[in-house]
Amino acid sequence: MTRLLLSSCLAAVLLTSTADEAHPHVQRTAARPSRHSQSAGAYPAGLATGLAERYWGTVPCGGHVSVQASQPLAVGMDATTDGWATLESSLGPNDLNAPAASYTACTISLARWQWPTRQQQADDWNMFCLTVVHEMGHLLGHLHSAAPGDVMAAVFTDESSVPRVCRQARSRVEASAGLAGRR
Repeated sequence: MTRLLLSSCLAAVLLTSTADEAHPHVQRTAARPSRHSQSAGAYPAGLATGLAERYWGTVPCGGHVSVQASQPLAVGMDATTDGWATLESSLGPNDLNAPAASYTACTISLARWQWPTRQQQADDWNMFCLTVVHEMGHLLGHLHSAAPGDVMAAVFTDESSVPRVCRQARSRVEASAGLAGRR
């Protein structure tokens, strides 16, 4: 319970920070509160979701995004997939060619093989947070980018794509998880 309260407080502080990070693919708009599933409130997934909303400056899917950590891979999915977004759109399921305003039933799933516990999510915070930001970008209609270091790159080979909002939260995540000084 203490960790949940602490993560809520941290998310509020991070979301009200005046530091801003522009992204070349999106026009910034005022963020509005989202209504995540209960699983998104679980630390650190809830914190990463709040940071993704801050990064993009908006909330996709009319504010109805379910973020589910520690999920098994869907049938037919590449075994190295660590996160994925699913949605319904005016053109059918998971069709990113449809207008993002038509997206409903939006879910971000984070693979159990990569982050089976909250401790492992905190241990691998930069990549965990980057993955949530990336998948939130898909729910806003962004496709994969070929630009090196872009948060929407199809594959992350290093941490060059990790957004500043994720990096800034790392020390807080480590302190909350009792990881300070470990790396």
